[in-house]
Amino acid sequence: MSEHVCENCGARNAPTAQFCHSCDDYLGWDRGTGTLGGEPLAGTTGHAVDTVVTQVSLPPLGDPHPTAVPPGVGTAPGSTAHSGGSARPPSAGARTDGAVHVPDPVIEPATVRPESLAVTIVGPEATATLTVFNTSTVVDGYLVEAESTPPWLTLGHDEVNLLPQQSGELVLRLTTRPGVLVFAQRLHLRLAVRSRADPTRTTPVDLALTVPPAGPPATLATRPTLVRLKDATRGAFMLQLDNRRANYPQTFRLSGSDPESVVRFAFSPELVQVPPGQLVEAEAQFRAPAPEPGRELNRQLTITATNDSGPITAVVGLTQVTTPAPVDAPITMRLEPSRLTIVNATTAEFAVRIDNRGGHRAVGLVLGGRDPANQLAFSLVPQRVNALPGQVTTVTGRVQTGPIGRGEAVSRPFTIVASDGVRDIEAPGVLEVSASPAPLTSAALRIRPRNLTRADDRQGTFVLEVDNTRGQEHLQVRLAGSDAHGMTGFVFDPPAISVPPHAVGTVRLRVDSPRPPMGETVTRELQISASDGAGSIGVEAAFTQVSSDRRPLVKNLLVLLGTAFVIVGALLPWGTLNLDPSLSGLDQINLVVRNLDQALPLILVVEAGLRVLLALLALVMAFGLNGRSGGTIRRTALLILLLSVGYVITLATGQVDALGGLSGLAPGIFAVWLGALLGYIGGVLARSR
Repeated sequence: MSEHVCENCGARNAPTAQFCHSCDDYLGWDRGTGTLGGEPLAGTTGHAVDTVVTQVSLPPLGDPHPTAVPPGVGTAPGSTAHSGGSARPPSAGARTDGAVHVPDPVIEPATVRPESLAVTIVGPEATATLTVFNTSTVVDGYLVEAESTPPWLTLGHDEVNLLPQQSGELVLRLTTRPGVLVFAQRLHLRLAVRSRADPTRTTPVDLALTVPPAGPPATLATRPTLVRLKDATRGAFMLQLDNRRANYPQTFRLSGSDPESVVRFAFSPELVQVPPGQLVEAEAQFRAPAPEPGRELNRQLTITATNDSGPITAVVGLTQVTTPAPVDAPITMRLEPSRLTIVNATTAEFAVRIDNRGGHRAVGLVLGGRDPANQLAFSLVPQRVNALPGQVTTVTGRVQTGPIGRGEAVSRPFTIVASDGVRDIEAPGVLEVSASPAPLTSAALRIRPRNLTRADDRQGTFVLEVDNTRGQEHLQVRLAGSDAHGMTGFVFDPPAISVPPHAVGTVRLRVDSPRPPMGETVTRELQISASDGAGSIGVEAAFTQVSSDRRPLVKNLLVLLGTAFVIVGALLPWGTLNLDPSLSGLDQINLVVRNLDQALPLILVVEAGLRVLLALLALVMAFGLNGRSGGTIRRTALLILLLSVGYVITLATGQVDALGGLSGLAPGIFAVWLGALLGYIGGVLARSR
């Protein structure tokens, strides 16, 4: 091991020295920090799994290298102040304004030697001695305060009181807190020696504090301690480097060995830096040659972690077992898919799976295809294949056939053959070829509604749907229509339609047919067809036409009008005077008076009775509307007509010449005849057809 060179003063020291013989600086910084052959190791921190650090120390403050201590002045472990006594806090004092009552108004800061200290904490406590000189004219006491201290450090000192122009020693005690692992480090603290008489008077002191490395070397353990491999040559285990009892980092280079020197090791990382107070893990991987088939072999693996502080080792047991050499299973071959289906095509692709997972050697094969009918052509890529052991080799295959007729379907079996020169391996397959039929064969023609009824109308409208949802091609059809009697006209909008696959086309159909006779119903059976030139599909529909029967309304109207005319005619005059133009006016009047005197009683009685009778018959004719055949209406109308005509004829041929002749009739008799005629016509319309 090489000698130590002091980083502070450059003096050379013995390899086992911990402090410099010249400046008393600590020399043990390189101990365990990862040097190998005197060169530092740049390690990688492993994965921490445990730590005992309860408080992290602060990083060094200021210059990491302490100021050199003047010769002859250094630490004085165990020294005490001249005045003795225990440390106590500054007095609370009676005054609160900060003024100090002293005999002399002039207070000078104390002189402190040395102005800088270098202290190394070895163990829980270290001391340092300051020489304080009271340059003031009063008796003064002194306190030592630090601007800031790390949380793990406690600063204390004895009480010092000096007479004017006297000096004394002040012993500083630097104590680490119990239960805290303090990392090895260097701190630069700023101290102030403060006057009790005048707290504003201070003297600065620099303190270079060193926490040297402490604790045992790290330990090495493996997890697990026994590794068992079956039919494998690679393995791994974890390494645990335990530095939980040391306050300084340690870096190691990992290596492995076995008695036969046949095992190869790899570590992740190979250089491991173990922080202070921590347990870290690293992964070790190895590769060991397998024993003969069916044998078991035990090996002892030694893992070494090395730096200049010396190696540490751990042992792992390795057991390797191999199964007996298996017997090669025969190669199998299958097609995926084994049943190929193509529609409107001539080529299909498939995969040939050559399974050599049960074998332990590569097998060269030549592939080909054959079919019994010699109607197929095969293409296999690659045609020559090397089936590796323990694997499934895939070959791409393609089979081609000739075209078939539309709407036909054929099934053609075939076989893929793989030969290794000694035996053949076969995989059967089936090629199912089909050609879709003409688009019209998969189409459907629908009509909405199937039955259409129209009243008093010649035309009707239907909606045709050309369904090509099951088709694979465009469908082009022309539409036509007919009926059994050829009396219906058809208008399609549009007359021809093109329907894409998986769609439905719509056509409006307007039909025109003569209306049936009044009161009758006619149903036309319609045949609608859609043709693509090679075939046609059809659908049937019914067009029903209803013609309204207006005879009941006309019948009622005529009978009621006839009744009204008869009643009105019975109330109006029926005849006028027939005067002789050759007679003078006075003679004519005398003649009429003489005739009236003779016929007046008879005329009045007959005419009055007849008028009443005709009015009653008119009412009977009106009540005849309740009958079904209209016979009462017709008979009553004839009776009214006969009575009124007979009365007129009787007057015209009677003894009274003053009335008679058609020219002598008044409007009343014509109203009666018109009413009878209208009633009779209404009665005729009331007859069932």
